[in-house]
Amino acid sequence: MAAGLTALIQGNPASAAEVDDGEFAMETITVSGALRGVPYALSTGSLDELEYARRARINSRVFRQAWKQALERLRTISFMQSSPSSGLDSVSEPVAGVTLRVPPGFYPIDTWDLSVTAADLHLSDLEGDVGRQFGEWSVRILVEADGAVLVAKDYTGSDTAGSPVVYLGSPDSSGVSRDLLKRVTIRGLSIQSDGNPLQAFTASDRVGMLIHEAQEITLERVSIFGFRREGLRLEGVMDSTFLQVNIGWCARMSDAEPQPYALALISQRDSEGRLRENCNALRFIGCHIEFCTLELFLDRGTRHVDFLGSKFEHGWGTSSTASPIQIGLSASTYAAAERVSEISFSSCMFVQNTYAHEGTHPSHIRIEERGYVGSQSDKAKTSVSFNTCHFTVPDGGGERWFAGSDATFTSCDFNGCGNADGEPACFDLGDDVTLSACRFSVARTIHDGVTGDQRGVGAPLQQARADLFRFRGGASRILDPVIYFPARTDDADAIPGSLATIGLGVGNGNRISGWHPHWYGLPTTVNGDPGHIEAVRYEQVDRAQLLSALSIEPWSQEVSTVLTPDADGGVSVAGEQRSS
Repeated sequence: MAAGLTALIQGNPASAAEVDDGEFAMETITVSGALRGVPYALSTGSLDELEYARRARINSRVFRQAWKQALERLRTISFMQSSPSSGLDSVSEPVAGVTLRVPPGFYPIDTWDLSVTAADLHLSDLEGDVGRQFGEWSVRILVEADGAVLVAKDYTGSDTAGSPVVYLGSPDSSGVSRDLLKRVTIRGLSIQSDGNPLQAFTASDRVGMLIHEAQEITLERVSIFGFRREGLRLEGVMDSTFLQVNIGWCARMSDAEPQPYALALISQRDSEGRLRENCNALRFIGCHIEFCTLELFLDRGTRHVDFLGSKFEHGWGTSSTASPIQIGLSASTYAAAERVSEISFSSCMFVQNTYAHEGTHPSHIRIEERGYVGSQSDKAKTSVSFNTCHFTVPDGGGERWFAGSDATFTSCDFNGCGNADGEPACFDLGDDVTLSACRFSVARTIHDGVTGDQRGVGAPLQQARADLFRFRGGASRILDPVIYFPARTDDADAIPGSLATIGLGVGNGNRISGWHPHWYGLPTTVNGDPGHIEAVRYEQVDRAQLLSALSIEPWSQEVSTVLTPDADGGVSVAGEQRSS
């Protein structure tokens, strides 16, 4: 060992190659003394609460002790060796990292506390107090937990309501990139409210996992199921990766305010609303969120977050009065120009199975609406982009897919586009939204996905419509779309609708360009008369002209006649007056 180390220090490749790599292996600590198994009373089949509480308390203590042991092991000096070439009397090699192993099994637990304080690291000062950083915060701990399931249930006498089952982070941090817990990886862990991952009726009043003030965190193959509050909540987390994280049956607490989301990214602020730490530079790869009342929340301070190959599904019977995906909401009370920025979804899937609350059904995705003027223009970055994503509604349903501003959709496909009477169109466009080279399949009928005997389909809406685009802002663009309107048939007429709705207070410069109505145009009757889909609707009852609000290019003479002419018989086509 000594000769090998000397060879490395002195730069002798031949001798260095002979070093036994096993000498440098990570230390391994195994959780021991924990009690496995969820106890049930045989006579009733119900939870044995007394025994469960005993096991949960013991396991919470044992798991915490294992974490503390891992932190302490990092301080151990494994060897010392003379170092003449460097001019030092000796060189020390601390433990390069620790693997904390959790054996397979079901573990009743209240909380696994993975917090790290300055005292845990034997630091006398906080970075935020002295203005410099300490390497000790990079703890280099790998948690290997394949086959391990933490079971956190509500039980009589428990005081854990609303708290996280797993807490990972730095409670001492005041933000501003100081005192952040760094370099922790968790693999294979499951966190559930029961032994069964289908948690429709047994969701506990807990947060599955909270990561707080941390950096360079990796979650890999982590599953979180069955909690009424957030499945995974991130507060002031940066430079981290989440690979194949599954969240199901979470955020099922409709009476909470604010309502929880299955995955929530939250900024840390001071008492006056100043941003202290946001969530930024995060990557979610191959993740899956399903059967959650509300799915994804990115608050206004969030930036530079990428979702790759992930799935977001609003499962059968799952309904909400708010948009299941909300990005950039919760206005800042301190900085009016603060906004979400640099968010992307690539090759992701969005699935809606339920059209609930007819007349007030929320858009599936809602994005903040902020404008820029004057000195704020330097903050105008790409807000949110969706690239080659799939938006689908199985089993004959329908969905209002989007409401908001400052978003770009490229090469996406949308299925089941529709709405109910009295609701805005499927795409409710504010300022500066671009949909480029996208395909749109407009709904023939819409079912609620909840009522009736046919699972996953439900009863048809009483007043369904197929209004595609609503323009209420300015400079939004529909470029080179392919639109499939359902044809009218003799035995089942499709629901009525429209290509474009001109909203009250609409701005200027909106465009539909590159649509080819001759090939994929508006449906007509068998006699060639206008069919059930109008070209343009106006919310202002006395308006009948597009004027500068919207131009449609190219716009063939075959369909221009469906526009309502003015008193002189003229219509507005592509911003120009033409005779009908």
